[in-house]
Amino acid sequence: MVTLAPIAAILAGSLLVPDPVTGRESVSLAAWAGAAEHPGLLRAIGNTVLLALTGQVIALPLSVLLAWLLGRTDIPGARWLELGFWISFFLPVLAVLQGWLLLIDPHYGLINQILAMLFGQSAPQLNAYSWWGIVFAHLVTNTISAKVMLLTPVYQGLDSRLEEAAQLAGDSPLRTLWRITLPLTLPIVFAAGMIGLIRTLESFEIELILGIPQGITVYSTMIYDIIGRDPPDFATANVLGVVIILFLTLLATLPSVVSGGDRGLSQGHFVTLSSASRQAPVKLGAWRWPAFALVAVVVAMLTVVPVGLLITSSVMKLFGFFSLPDPWTFAHWHKVLGDNVFLSSLGNTLQLALMASAMGVALGTAVAYGIVRAPGPARRVLAFLSWLPSTMPGILFSLAVLWIILSSDALIAIYGSTFSLACAVALGGLTFSVQILKSSFGQIGLDMEEAAWLSGASRLRAILTVVAPLAMRSIAVVAVVAFVAATRSISNLALLVTSDNRPLALLQLEFMSQGLYELSAVVGVIVVAMAVVAALAIRALSTKRL
Repeated sequence: MVTLAPIAAILAGSLLVPDPVTGRESVSLAAWAGAAEHPGLLRAIGNTVLLALTGQVIALPLSVLLAWLLGRTDIPGARWLELGFWISFFLPVLAVLQGWLLLIDPHYGLINQILAMLFGQSAPQLNAYSWWGIVFAHLVTNTISAKVMLLTPVYQGLDSRLEEAAQLAGDSPLRTLWRITLPLTLPIVFAAGMIGLIRTLESFEIELILGIPQGITVYSTMIYDIIGRDPPDFATANVLGVVIILFLTLLATLPSVVSGGDRGLSQGHFVTLSSASRQAPVKLGAWRWPAFALVAVVVAMLTVVPVGLLITSSVMKLFGFFSLPDPWTFAHWHKVLGDNVFLSSLGNTLQLALMASAMGVALGTAVAYGIVRAPGPARRVLAFLSWLPSTMPGILFSLAVLWIILSSDALIAIYGSTFSLACAVALGGLTFSVQILKSSFGQIGLDMEEAAWLSGASRLRAILTVVAPLAMRSIAVVAVVAFVAATRSISNLALLVTSDNRPLALLQLEFMSQGLYELSAVVGVIVVAMAVVAALAIRALSTKRL
């Protein structure tokens, strides 16, 4: 019910059209016909696909190289550099974006000011509010870091004998990467590309801040605009949602097709570990320190530069104006921390994060345990349902939950509540929660639960007293990920937020939309601090040996 309901709501909303006179809804294809003639619809879909593809074409080769350097070579400080990508992945998108705006804003960006000083009026100018500005923003948020996080463990576990054989035949390390390592890890590389493409297609806040001023619309900002009208056009928004869901579902099947599906994996076509495997790093020789410099520069661009600039902008009198006689002040901190709106948003954020974390763990545990312990047919059904949320972008979750609430007299009371926001966040993260917990539960032998049953414990009691403690590390990871997702989520909540339940992430978006960058930076620093603490906690939990 919880996984099918949002998709069913989007589909029903595209077919149920209210009569303009009576207001009664009836099944009709009028919304589909009207959507086909909607001005700017095709352009928005085209922008969505082209922006996503452009970013992935740049990010995937770079991410493969970075992950290979971290996982397979003797590059210095690999552990700490990898931690930098973890931190980057959990940094809020708006915080990173605002940090870079201080450098590449066309009016007051620091880099543009330096270029103007060096070259005068003929100086080239970097413009964040452009097509390539949007692509760059995706690259420096989490497009690269997510891929590096996925691929590095794969390269760390690769059998080094395969690479040694290539090098003995005369191949260089980079040629070995291209001819041996990359083909062997093709399924996960392609999956990382598809996951990144889907995540980019789900993006909302970057296009809203950088694209709208230049008239660059994507499907998510178009849905946001359609729902924001008076009256809101739910039917057209839902039609666009159905199209995107079908497209993302098609993308989700491509990794299995490319890798040959389960048959290719079962026949050992991509085996990189065996009982005779040996892990030894590839020696870079003279390229060791240049490789370190490359990875360190990327990590700095993803973490140190935007966070440092964000902190700097939070203490500036006027965002971007370094030329003022006395440009620094803590007045914005005093204003934000003493504002009742901020205190209310902080309370909403903590309440939302705790609620979404609890819901994510409970729902993920139930579904993951069912997949592991259920008989064959039921297991396949549960596994299929657990993947459905990954086909729905955050803005569509927000739209679906909103439509369900407004269409039901019984649920209308929860509109504007934190509970509605927590539902959207927990459902959006269900696929990740289930995959993590399913792997952990699958390692626990059934005989341990049977011992509890023979002692008189019910199945639920056995789960709580036997299974859950043994899988506590994975449960903790899921809980922390859900917590930090709630603190930074925007697209999942965009259509559900009111002035009463607004969290910090939406408060920061509101400040940026109004041009109050100094106040937005203060809120961003606080959200970043929460994200960094969560990233360190997850990293510690995921690498701890039991």
